[in-house]
Order: sequence, then structure tokens, then C-alpha cells
Amino acid sequence: MPDGYEKIDGRVSRAEPQAFDWAYHLTLTLGHTRYDTFDLYARSDWNDNRNAVRADGAIVLGARTAYWIGVSGHRMFDAHYVGQHQPTREEAENVRQALDDFVTVYLEKVDPPQPATTPALQALDSGLRDTVVIPKVIEGSLIDRAFPEIRDVQGRQPYLQAATGALTQRLGNHLGMQAGELEDLLARTPPGQRFEALADALVEHDPLQRRLPDGSSRTPPADHVARLKANLTQELDDIFEQCGEPGRQFDQGAERFGRRAATSVLQHCAQARDAIDTDQPGYQQVASLMSVVQANLATGRASVSQGRDSEALVLQLKLNTDYWNGRLHTSGLPEGALGYADPDRSLTFDQEKVIDVLANADPAEPPSPQFRAAVDVVATEAARLCNPTAPGSRPNDPAGQAIEDQLCRDFVGQERDRLFAALGFDADQPEPDTTATAQVVATLTEAAARRQGLEPHEITARLLTAPSNERIERAAALSLGEPGMVVDRSRWAEATKTLAGNLEATIAKAAEADRNGQTKLHAWNRATAGERLSHQLTTAIEKAGRPVRQADISGDDALRKSIAAATSGQPRPGSDRSSGSESAARRGHQPDKSSQRFTGR
Repeated sequence: MPDGYEKIDGRVSRAEPQAFDWAYHLTLTLGHTRYDTFDLYARSDWNDNRNAVRADGAIVLGARTAYWIGVSGHRMFDAHYVGQHQPTREEAENVRQALDDFVTVYLEKVDPPQPATTPALQALDSGLRDTVVIPKVIEGSLIDRAFPEIRDVQGRQPYLQAATGALTQRLGNHLGMQAGELEDLLARTPPGQRFEALADALVEHDPLQRRLPDGSSRTPPADHVARLKANLTQELDDIFEQCGEPGRQFDQGAERFGRRAATSVLQHCAQARDAIDTDQPGYQQVASLMSVVQANLATGRASVSQGRDSEALVLQLKLNTDYWNGRLHTSGLPEGALGYADPDRSLTFDQEKVIDVLANADPAEPPSPQFRAAVDVVATEAARLCNPTAPGSRPNDPAGQAIEDQLCRDFVGQERDRLFAALGFDADQPEPDTTATAQVVATLTEAAARRQGLEPHEITARLLTAPSNERIERAAALSLGEPGMVVDRSRWAEATKTLAGNLEATIAKAAEADRNGQTKLHAWNRATAGERLSHQLTTAIEKAGRPVRQADISGDDALRKSIAAATSGQPRPGSDRSSGSESAARRGHQPDKSSQRFTGR
């Protein structure tokens, strides 16, 4: 017998068919595309239980391993009768150990260990073997029918087994995978590439990394992604090196260690999502400005008309304000253009006039006019991305374009202190905007703010986060206020439509006056174009709201009289509790009130 072992003959021992069956199911578990038979040998010395792979691909099993594989094969493939000897737990443990030995040596055959395999990679390989591979082989080969207790037998490294299971389960749940899907992915990956595969899954499929809240794709810079994957790979290496230490395999708290380790990895991902690490010039500055814009467009106070505490902060369109997909393009733009927001949710800015200015700005020096212009254009285009229906698109009509441009200017001016602070600069007050369009929009937002019980800049934020094709009508509705309990909604809708038409015409006139440099509408009138148009808008708001307020007041008055009559036992207005011609004479002629409809509660 050369080298102290002999070939196992399937006609003599059931070890060969059992080993081939295990190898077949192991191949399916690992996702290999082929399955080849191989020669199987067993050592002759009972005390020599070494397993090895020969150069020709044959497998040599230790004596005890070969014996228990044969025992399990005998139980699986030979006929049995009722009442015969039932396997004990000790026998199940011996078969489980033989299966572990066979899987280990077979993995060396199909996936030879890399020379640079670290202890952490070896630990992950062992953890996956106990949590994924061997349970799947047991399930596929039906060996648990012959040895029912084999599923309850732990592997050689119970701490590592439990920690690996808890960590992969926690990460798989976070990534939205089915139970066992992440573990199967890692088991099918070559051992030397598993940490990279796990880091890749976290970065590519983690909703905090590659997806915006609305589900659209987000594309961080390539160098940031590479750094994040490298950091995660190193962190996973440290984790498995710890939980694979031989001295802790019978310690308690393995599952807690695995869950804490998964939480640490996910926290690393969350921090990387909010702090992009890239060498791309200007990226950090643009991201900081974008964060200020989104944060301040995402929250607002409830209106008084909504019946809530006006000082309470409420979430407003949060899912529709995180619209930057992470791509920052730079190029030389045509003269006069500094940047724009793309419909694909990316941002593009002039390299020399915006990106270089932001990247090279020194907070120790006063902000230059070029720096102010760069901040304004980035914040303006960031606000355009917060359009919930068509981010980055611009209205086609002149009035819609004019009101959007002015709302952006007003918003940026209001948030200038925060924008400058995000880049490390002190507060900077903008120049007052005295254009006709600015005066008209200011009149509009102030009127809506009074009606809603809010500040004008809060109305500006609400209009910016409204679809561009609905913005003017939304502004008219805010100026009139929500319909009251007893106001006919059709009357309120008609008033809103009328006011929206007047508003659109007024803004179009203001924009045209600004384009033409027209400071006055009429030579004989001392008022500027902005003052004149603002006065016309105020009159239009008052006129459109008069029928609504009159109906509201009359309805409230009628409601109060009805309530007072009911509580005092007197007839309510319009009732017919008095009989005969006397009551009719006393009431006199009554108009038909069938058209007055009360909708209050």
C-alpha cells in the first residue's frame, strides 16, 4: 500500500457513493458548472486522520473520516427494517464530523487556497461552511433522514458559526435580500474575493449609497466608491479576524458580536453617504450647498388654515427634495451661462467661473463678487432640482419662467447666511432686488403669507417645491386661503382660477418691463413699473377674494344664529315653527334660499 492508503472500492464500501453524493450536492451549493467523478482513497492507519488532495485530483481521506462516511452510506443506501438500531447522537456527531472533513478537503480540490489567504478569509470560509454549505449538503443529500440529530450538531467553531450567521443575516435584511440570499452569494464567490464581493454588495445595493429616497439611482464619484469599498473590505477583515480567534470559540455572545459588527459596517456606509470623499475639485462645496438647499426646502410650518399649531415643524415633500443623483459635470459653458440642472438630475457648472472659484476660495478672506456669483448659481440650480415632477426642467411660458427665476433668487437671498456658513464663510447680505418682477413676487408671497399665517420665505419654499406647471395656480390658492367650512368649493375654485389668470398676466408684464429696461408703465404716473403692477396685483387679490370672504362671513353668521337658536330653544332662522298666516305675515316675503348650501360639520 503506497504511502499508507488504499483505494476505496464502491463494491466493497458505501463510502464511495456517499462521498460522490455529497460532492454532487456541494457542487450545486457552490454554483460550479461541472461535476466530475474522482478517485477516492482511505488511509490505513486509524490514528492517521489526515485528508489531502493528490496532484491528479484524487482525494485521500483519513481513516476515521472514511469509516464514518461508509457508515452513513450504509444507512442511506442499504435496506433497513423496522425496529433496527437507531443512531445515537454520538453517531450523528461522528457523521457530521466526517461530512465536515470531506467538505473541507473537497473545497481544497475545487477552490484551491490562495497563497495570500489571510486568517480573516479563512475564518469567513469556515463560518460560511458551517452556516451555509454543510446545511445545504445535509438538506440535498437527505442524510438527516438516517441521522435525525445531525442538524443540531455544531461545527468545530461554534462562535464563528453563530457570529457569521448573525452578521450576514443583518446585512442581507438591510439590503432587502431574501433569507439566505447574501450567504448563498458569498458561498458561490471564490474564497479570496469574498470581502470584496460583500463590500461591493453594500455599496451597490445599499439604499443609502446608490439610491435616492424616491428610488432613483444615485452615482457617487468613482474615487469615493473605490475608497469606500476598500475601507469596508478592511473593516470586514478585522471583524472576521476577531471572531475567528481559536481561544474564543466557546465564548458566549457570538450572535451579539455579529449583530454589532453588522451595525458598525452599516454606520460606516451611512457616514460615507453623507460625507463624500473625492478628489474631484469643487465637489465638496457643491454637495454642501446642495445639502443646505434641500434641508430648507424639505421642512416647513403648517398653515394656520390647516388647523394645526403654526409653530410646529412638519415634513414637507421630503421624498421629493433629495433629487441630486451625485453626478457633477464641469465644462466651459457659453458666455453668460454659469451652470444648469439637467433633467437626469445631475449638475453642470462652468469650470473656471464656478468650480475653480468655489474650490480655491479662502474663508479667511472676504468673499469676492465671483464667489458670491458662484454660490448663487449653485444654490439656484440646486433649488431647480427640487421640482417634484420634472427636476431640472424649466417652464416654457414667460410668466412661469419669470416667477421661477425670482423665487430662486428670493430663496437664495433668504438662505445666504446658511449657504456661506456651509463653506466656512461669515454671513453676507445680498443686494436688494428692485426689479419689477421682484416687487410683484414679493407682493404675492406677502399676501399669501398673511392669509396662511406664515412667513413670506415659507411661501417661497412651498412654491419652489410645487410642479412648475401648477406654481401660479398654487400661488393664487395660497393667496385666497383654503376654503372654509361653509364656503362653496366651486366658488372658491372659480376665484382661484380668475386670480391665477390675473397673476400670470401681471408677472408677464413685470418680466417684459425688466427685459426692456422700462422703469415706468406710464409717463404721467410717478409710480415705478414694479409699484404699479404690485398695486394691480393687490387689487386683483382683494377682488378675487371678496366673494369668498363674503360667503364665508355670511355663512358663519348664519351658522352662529342657528346654534344660538338651537341652544336657547328659539326657532332657528328660516324655520316654520309658528303656524298660520300670522307667522307668514310677520316674516314677510322670504327669498329663496335653496341655492345657499351649508357644508360645515
